[in-house]
Amino acid sequence: MSLMDALFYWLQMRLVSESRPDDEAARATIFFFAQILSEDHELTSYDISSQDEEKIYVTYTVNGALPRTVWFDREAAEHLLNNPVLSKSETEPEGNQGEHP
Repeated sequence: MSLMDALFYWLQMRLVSESRPDDEAARATIFFFAQILSEDHELTSYDISSQDEEKIYVTYTVNGALPRTVWFDREAAEHLLNNPVLSKSETEPEGNQGEHP
């Protein structure tokens, strides 16, 4: 997985987790991407540094080098937050679960 992909997925889950503090799956997924960032890409730090209406900026440091800042499209980063992936049972109306036409 590329560094930019890992940072983007970490960012998406960070936004979801901040919005849903009791979401254990989101926290576990953040940890998963944190491992990729630290072990595969040798990042020693990374965090959201700022945001505006169109972009979210993430600053990161690789193995003691000077910090670098990248930006991600805010709408893309917030897509998972605004369009959650639901299980089949969460998307079916009550009373229709398990019934077939």
